[in-house]
Amino acid sequence: MEKSANQIKDDSSRRDFLKGMTTFPLLAVLGVKVQPTDPLVVSAPGQAASRSAAGTKKFVAIQIGGRSFVDEGVEKVLDVLSEKGGVNVLMPTVFTYGRGLAGRQIPGQPLPDHGVREYDEIHGGSYTAVHPGFYAKSVIQNVRAPELADFDILADVIPKAKARGMQSYCLFEEAYNPRLMPGFEKIAEVDLEGKIGSSTCLNNPHARDFLLALVEDWFKHNDLDGMMWESERQGPLNNTLGAHFGRFTGEARIYCFCQYCVSKAARQGINVERARAGYIALDKWVKETLKFESRSGNGAFVSLWRLLMEYPELIAWEKYWVQSQEEVYGLLFQTVKAINPKAQVGWHIMHLVTMSPFYQAEQDYARMAKSADFIKPCPYNNCAGPRFARYIRNVQSTVFRDFTPDEVLELHYRLLGYEHEVSLDRLPTTGMSSAYVARETQRALNDTNGAAAIYPGIDIDIPTALNEKRTQPSDVKAAVLAALQAGAPGVVLSRKFAEMKLTNLAGAGEALREFGFG
Repeated sequence: MEKSANQIKDDSSRRDFLKGMTTFPLLAVLGVKVQPTDPLVVSAPGQAASRSAAGTKKFVAIQIGGRSFVDEGVEKVLDVLSEKGGVNVLMPTVFTYGRGLAGRQIPGQPLPDHGVREYDEIHGGSYTAVHPGFYAKSVIQNVRAPELADFDILADVIPKAKARGMQSYCLFEEAYNPRLMPGFEKIAEVDLEGKIGSSTCLNNPHARDFLLALVEDWFKHNDLDGMMWESERQGPLNNTLGAHFGRFTGEARIYCFCQYCVSKAARQGINVERARAGYIALDKWVKETLKFESRSGNGAFVSLWRLLMEYPELIAWEKYWVQSQEEVYGLLFQTVKAINPKAQVGWHIMHLVTMSPFYQAEQDYARMAKSADFIKPCPYNNCAGPRFARYIRNVQSTVFRDFTPDEVLELHYRLLGYEHEVSLDRLPTTGMSSAYVARETQRALNDTNGAAAIYPGIDIDIPTALNEKRTQPSDVKAAVLAALQAGAPGVVLSRKFAEMKLTNLAGAGEALREFGFG
């Protein structure tokens, strides 16, 4: 029986994907970074020359929410940041619905040694003024956060910061609350079953319009020196496999298959129905593998590889997802540069990049540097202990089911260059060493080769369980020194000032003085 023209085209398309892309998972497992050949974002002529080079003054930034300024006073906070941490760049959280960058200390965690000694609740949204004219094209309106009254984290802080010689980079993240955002379903991601998720679709034009409206509003009304965006998520392949450090039960929702993603993917030659079938098959494989105990037969890795051979569209869709995220980076970059060519634009890269060779292969810093003035990798060495341990147990339950957890950790140490870190049983309480910070800083510097500045994130009291690794001043000092000695032109003190102990913040200042910048 002869095949139809469409069947021949589909078969040819699948063979092309298989030939060009099925090597990707193996290369990721082996720690080889894959660089796609088609450039997704290209800087406009002359933009590269405007990017700041590392000078004699180190870039010392801190992430901070509006609650800290309201509770403790803008002037007092700025004095503390400068005196204790040597901070010369503010990264005020201007938009989020999450607690990671806004609000006081996370409930259940020890209160720090400054600020109001109680927990709070947050609503979230924009912590600066919202000018309706900029949202004419947006389906999302009225996102002003109500909990800090009329306090404006940009207008009320930037002038006072500049008076002290501090720069201001607005910080915002993909942390939404659909319940508090009327119309969110119009910009939401959609899973395989047609149900909307809690984040936006990267290809949805309304979602892109909303992000661009936020950025235009901020930069046209405030004297900003730059911005940083946090897009802390990864593609559906890694999420389905449990390749992350969150809780994993095998019940992953697979995003995004909305109308915009489907039509765009089809235009790019991806067989959408084969991609759907592949993810359904992968989800079934994960659930079956989680029950797998015997090592007889082909084993988990062989059966996974066989599945990827059968459905190369899985890899095609993963690449497509990463490509879409990078397109949004490019749009934000060009929007800021059109308003203020001197403003510095950068990306926070999820902490997972230091643990997962799969995610690391996707997050190509050299590629990102085409639409970035700086990149903030996150070698958070204290909370990396419990997070890395959870990640290892997650991937051991699926991809590496044929191995013991200790063997999987050793494999990752070898792949990622962490040979001298602690064993799995000690990891949650010990954390990672400052050598881990240096290694990830050096990798980022090598990958970008000067095309974008590298400002590693420094973990200062990022929450962990009370019986897990807790930050000490010596940890902060060692991490800052490791980043600077590795060649970083600066650091970003993370996650937010409201959860940091001043004694630990002072470790950063001590490191800067020892390095000759205090």
